[in-house]
Amino acid sequence: MAHDALRRLKVVRPKRIYEQIAEQIETLVRDGTFVPGARLPAERELAEMLGISRPSLREALIALETAGLIETRIGDGTYVRADLGGGRVFPLSGRDMGPGPLEQFEARRAVECAAAELTAARADAEDRAALTASLARMRTLIAAGTNPADEHRIFHVRLGDASRNGILSGAIRELWRLRQEPMWDLLRRKVENPESWHAGIHFRSRLLDALEARDPTAARREMETHFDRAGRTYFDPKE
Repeated sequence: MAHDALRRLKVVRPKRIYEQIAEQIETLVRDGTFVPGARLPAERELAEMLGISRPSLREALIALETAGLIETRIGDGTYVRADLGGGRVFPLSGRDMGPGPLEQFEARRAVECAAAELTAARADAEDRAALTASLARMRTLIAAGTNPADEHRIFHVRLGDASRNGILSGAIRELWRLRQEPMWDLLRRKVENPESWHAGIHFRSRLLDALEARDPTAARREMETHFDRAGRTYFDPKE
């Protein structure tokens, strides 16, 4: 009997912050505070209502939209879906949406800044030529009006490899794999546009200058500045 009971036990993982917030918002929907078809308060207002940071709220809203509970109408706001089903989605049952975009972004900032610093000291001419070629392909894609997202991944993975640190390189590859998952994909589609593509070109150009100068301090600084800008774009945009 004891063995049968043990076999029925399941590992209980801690809820991620975005899941906890999404659960609270879904409760407000299910209890009628926000009815199907209703427009949610602006992000800044909703974050103040719930007593949470805006980046954490935005991550939770991405999870809710990925799960099909809310929808964003460009230029109009975020709405509870009119065709909301009857069963609760949060807390998650039987599935794991994985680390949220904010958690992944924080990890990327840590490992990619460290990798940039090492790459400036360790990259050889072949590494720098490959990164320069990647940047040139990005320019061509943008000039044609094409999102250079895949080339962004290639650039950052090559930068990680050039650090000559297998742990950092592997972490960067995994984080960029996760960046293709539904939550990140939805977030990217909300904020990426030709203006952000051009800002990325300017950043990578300055980063390459630091690599050519073999200046680890400048390389880290450029990467940190990039992540600061990207963090504001993804998680705290102006309304």
